Amino acid sequence: MLQASEPRAAALNTVLDALRPGRDLQMVLDGILDPEMDPRDRSLATELAYGYLRYKGRLDYVLDCYLKSPGRLSGNLRALMGLAAYEIFFLDRIPDYASVSRAVALARKRFGAGMSSVVNAVLRKCCRVDAFDPDFFRQDNPSQELFLSRFYACPEWIVQLWRKDYGIDATREYLKQSLQKPAAGIRLAPGSEPSGLDQDMVLQSIGPSVLLRDIYPELEELESQGKVCRQSFAGQKLLWDLGLESWDPPVWDMCAGRGGKTMLMSSQGLQVWASDSYPPRLTGLKKELQKQTGIPVFAARGQNPPLKKAPGTVLVDAPCTGLGVLSRRPDTKWKRRPQDVLELSRVQKELLASAAGILPQNGRLIYITCTLTRQENQDQVADFLDAHQDFECLQTCGTGADENLGEFFFGAKLQRR
Repeated sequence: MLQASEPRAAALNTVLDALRPGRDLQMVLDGILDPEMDPRDRSLATELAYGYLRYKGRLDYVLDCYLKSPGRLSGNLRALMGLAAYEIFFLDRIPDYASVSRAVALARKRFGAGMSSVVNAVLRKCCRVDAFDPDFFRQDNPSQELFLSRFYACPEWIVQLWRKDYGIDATREYLKQSLQKPAAGIRLAPGSEPSGLDQDMVLQSIGPSVLLRDIYPELEELESQGKVCRQSFAGQKLLWDLGLESWDPPVWDMCAGRGGKTMLMSSQGLQVWASDSYPPRLTGLKKELQKQTGIPVFAARGQNPPLKKAPGTVLVDAPCTGLGVLSRRPDTKWKRRPQDVLELSRVQKELLASAAGILPQNGRLIYITCTLTRQENQDQVADFLDAHQDFECLQTCGTGADENLGEFFFGAKLQRR
């Protein structure tokens, strides 16, 4: 394997690893990039990896048009060619001939001279393609779902599911925004104020939750100083929309992950308990919260709560298919399968039932997902209420396409009567 100090090799290593089950794109990228790499090369490798995975379906279709036997092409070589095609179509500052030449050189080192000739021939033809012309993807008169799948680079089963749940117009908008780079969301550290930021770069703010423009020059410096933490603004906004400042303490953050929502709640003076069942996440959670006093952190399966005292509120930030945050995690759409919706819906149902079992009268249950399937969202809440007649739904909400945040969260506030 080529050293990760070369940006195109680093991007190829990243996407091949990130497409494996259980792997996370950003975590893989952080592990592969050479710390001594020139910042410009790090930026290029990152852009290639994320960009390719966002547009993989569109790029695959273009490549298939010029391959004699597309089905026989190895996945590794397809990824190399797809990365080069992304560079040709989307990175205007790099001349096409340079993109082709570097891809051919990389192919020769990885796959031999014979395959490098194939790469050269196909990529030269790609240089003459308008990959932004919708008609190119309609040339064989595909169904509407297949066209949307190709052009917006999303598996057809997801397109079909969204069309069934939301209609064609909403589906097209979800697909479009899923291809956008999400703006930078941050959470200010205690003691920091939004007024301390360059206000020309601030798009929105709610308390310590801030949405920045795409490029904030001092963001990395502010992070290194501990003044801000990166966190999805859409995810934070959902908590505010659900009235987090009025939740009854203590709040048990059942699936706390790396602690972003725990920290946001704590910043508002809420007493919070944080737990997770996955050891790597728990390690990250403890590290994230090590400077915070008074926040208990413990290992727990939400289905078997170890609590000796009833919380006032349970936050179930549930494991889900993640189809609402494809702009930030584009690898997800290529690893999910239709059966995942069923399997994760079952887990969500178990977590909700467990939370309901420990809440006292008037206790609140907050249910959150970052996906766009009715089965995991609206239908899950309806099923819960059918099975738990002593609960009522106080509110449902979500980040919508009209907000243009590029990320879609769903939330519900439920209360025991």
